[in-house]
Amino acid sequence: MRVKSLRVFVPVLMFGLLLCASSTAYADAFSLTSFSFNNLQFTPSAGTAQFTVTAASARADAGINGGTQISNTSNSFPIAQASAAVNGVTATATANATTHSVSADTTASTGNCNCAVGSFGQGILTGTLVLSGVEGPVNVNISALQELLWHVQTDEFGKYAESGLFFDLFVNGVPVFSLQVEALHPIIGPNGNSMVQASQQISRSITLQGGTENSIVVRLSSTSLGINEVPEPASIVLLLSGLGFMTGVLKKRRA
Repeated sequence: MRVKSLRVFVPVLMFGLLLCASSTAYADAFSLTSFSFNNLQFTPSAGTAQFTVTAASARADAGINGGTQISNTSNSFPIAQASAAVNGVTATATANATTHSVSADTTASTGNCNCAVGSFGQGILTGTLVLSGVEGPVNVNISALQELLWHVQTDEFGKYAESGLFFDLFVNGVPVFSLQVEALHPIIGPNGNSMVQASQQISRSITLQGGTENSIVVRLSSTSLGINEVPEPASIVLLLSGLGFMTGVLKKRRA
């Protein structure tokens, strides 16, 4: 369950980050990503669906290339929450077994420095789904509310800003929903600005066997990246491996 809705939390967060800085320390490159998957439901055409969450985990990473890097994780049950913050770079993630929800919010603000900053947030729920009172194949509708907001911006000194979304829902190891957006309309160069906010009810029907136990994995993450001065290739490699949350790492995890 998210503490605040996207329509309230994200604009306030972004507004606060920009206004709390002095007039000479504004964000040269800024990225904000907010992503949630709420109220997951399984509705069978016959019988009763029992979804039991067995584990919840959350991870939050924030860091500056060549500087401070923070990584926090939580496996608390039924609600796992993690957060990290480093000089205008923030990440929070929540996995809520009670409401069958996962969410992640990240920001990256370079703030008048020749540097690269990034953040990563991830929430994961795992559990089992059993169809009782029925035998043989049964159609099951899987539905949830998906909400996202991303905003990337550079001023006259900014070099690059991007926002990324990653989401998967697996049933017995097979993806039912999958969203892998590694760079949402990246802003390359100064004076760029792009923003999208959306809320969508998603659903899909699959066939499962009654009376059998099915494995469920829900995994969601968001990333934010800002660069003021393009580093050397070696520095880019250091950023990706050192922070441990950029696209290459996520690809390896999926593999």
